[in-house]
Order: sequence, then C-alpha cells, then structure tokens
Amino acid sequence: MSFLTLDHLQKSFGDTKVVHDFDMRVEKGEFISFLGPSGCGKTTVLRMVAGFETPSAGRILIDGQDVTGLRPNQRQIGMVFQAYALFPNLTVADNVGFGLKVAGVPRAERGPRVAEMLDLIGLPQMGGRYPWQLSGGQQQRVALARALAPRPRVLLLDEPLSALDAKIRVSLRNQIREIQQQLGITTIFVTHDQEEALSISDRIVVMHRGVADQTGTPREIYNHPTTDFVANFVGTLNRFPAEVLDAATGRLRVGGTEIELGRPVGPGPLVLAARPEGLVLAETGIPAEVTGVEFLGSVQRLRARAAGQSIVMDRFNAPTAALPAPGETVHLCPLRSHWMVLAQPEAEIV
Repeated sequence: MSFLTLDHLQKSFGDTKVVHDFDMRVEKGEFISFLGPSGCGKTTVLRMVAGFETPSAGRILIDGQDVTGLRPNQRQIGMVFQAYALFPNLTVADNVGFGLKVAGVPRAERGPRVAEMLDLIGLPQMGGRYPWQLSGGQQQRVALARALAPRPRVLLLDEPLSALDAKIRVSLRNQIREIQQQLGITTIFVTHDQEEALSISDRIVVMHRGVADQTGTPREIYNHPTTDFVANFVGTLNRFPAEVLDAATGRLRVGGTEIELGRPVGPGPLVLAARPEGLVLAETGIPAEVTGVEFLGSVQRLRARAAGQSIVMDRFNAPTAALPAPGETVHLCPLRSHWMVLAQPEAEIV
C-alpha cells in the first residue's frame, strides 16, 4: 500500500480547470519531483496536498488516512517555501522551534530537538542569530529545519532553491537529498529546473497543462520520453524530419542521407531525434554546417545546421583535439542506441 495517495485530484478556479484527474501513488521514503513549466499545475497539486487548496474532486490519503478535509495543521506536513518565510524578530533557534511551540511541546523537549535540527543542517552554532544575519542558503536551511522539527509525515518543498545563486543551489539540493535519505521522509519537490529534478529524484512527474504527461525515474524520463512534450522539455533534443524507406528494418532518409536503425519503425511521418551526446563527428553521415562552438569546461558544444534544423552536439573536453570552425562542413553520425523515433504529433519511443 502506498504511503501518500493522490486519488484522481482535480482543481478548478471558476470555469478554469488547472488540474485534470491527477492520480499518483508515492511509497514511504520516496523523493518525488514535480517538474514542468509555469502554469502547468505542479504547485496547485502541492498546495492541495498541504491543505492550502481544496480539491474540486478526488482524495488525498497519507498512510491510509483520508486528509482531504483536514486543515493544514492537522495533516502532519512540513512545508518549505520559495521565500524563506522566517520570522525576522525571532532567533534561528526560535524559528526552528516555532512549530514545536505551537504544538504545545514542553520547553525542556524543544531545546534538544532544535539543537538536533541545527546540527542536522550544519548550523549548530547559529541558534542565537537572527535571519537577517544569515546568507540566503543558510536561511533556506533554517526553513528546512523548521519544517522537519515537528517530525512531519510528508515534506513538501515549493521551488525552495530558485532564489539562490547557481553554486549554492547545487550544494543545498545535495544537502536536502542527503537529509531526506537520512530521515527517510516522504518528500515532494516542486521545480522547473530540469537539472535539479534529474539529479536528486527517485521519480519525476513531468506536468503539462494540468496533467502528468509522464512519471518515471530520471533515466526513464531523459532517455525514454513517452510524449513529444516530455522529449522536448527535458534536456536538449535534436530533431530531424525523416522519410521512411523500409519500416521493417528502420531504414530512413534524413536530409538526403540514408540511416538504418536496425529495428522496426512506424509508417510515418516520423521525426528522428537524439540528445546532444547522441551525435559524433565522423567521415560520413548527415552533412552539417558549423555555426558556432562553445567551450563549457568539461563539455565542448558544437552548434550546426543540418537537414534544415539547428543541431547541438556535445562531447567531453579533449585538450588536444581540434574543433571545427564556424562555416566548416562536418558529418554527424548518430550513435544508434541514442536515437529516438518520434511520431507526429505525439512522441512515441519505438
């Protein structure tokens, strides 16, 4: 039996339906990310789980208990917001212990629990400081400790890293994941950042127009998208219109070049697609004109035009390797295992 059940949730604001029949089962201790563009409904689902929005239809169950009609403070849920939402007039220790105080936990018990939480987030010496004396990353860690202090059954995080700079975001997301695994707490993390979702999730729910387009592990979402939206939204995707020459063997024509996939494909029309790392430079292949080269540290990125499309190819940095110059013609060869065959208009991995 799943620990958190979202049973056919729907939410409408007036005549506008923003969540359509959202159904999901989350196991105890899982880290689930809701990923999608602004307006896709991911935060609305999170707010329904938290109790800040009432579903228009459907149920929410936590550990077998129907909490759909309960107030937020009755659900045993910890919430971390995008804005830190710390009380500026309270010390760090008092902020962390606020939920315990509201719950009526005796002072003698609050102190050790607050100390435990401050140690957990790596700020054991900062209990006497005020929020304005902390960095943004430290404030967000305090907000996390405050959410965890009452020992919630479920932890909800609503884009908690979006206000931080890139380096701190990477460090803090890894710390959040480590703490989540250490405590074994069931967690839902809302983000529009693909790298965040791919790097720390057990499963990802890619949302689009109020529905879950695809749910799967990070590897499944990235390597085997099941809809055209997921294929394009998650990561970078090169797309080549393809003419089917032999559906049984997967022989296709792309920009005047014949490619054989060695597996059956649909009758068409089809789009042949690959991630940037699924292309390599070769003596023969799809001709492409180089339009730019970017050095990204560990990765060298080649931009080109091929078969009337803009193409991106990535390869690991090789200090002694020569790179083609803009305007030069190269040949792109697909790594067969990386190709995706997308039907029109919806994606379908063959």
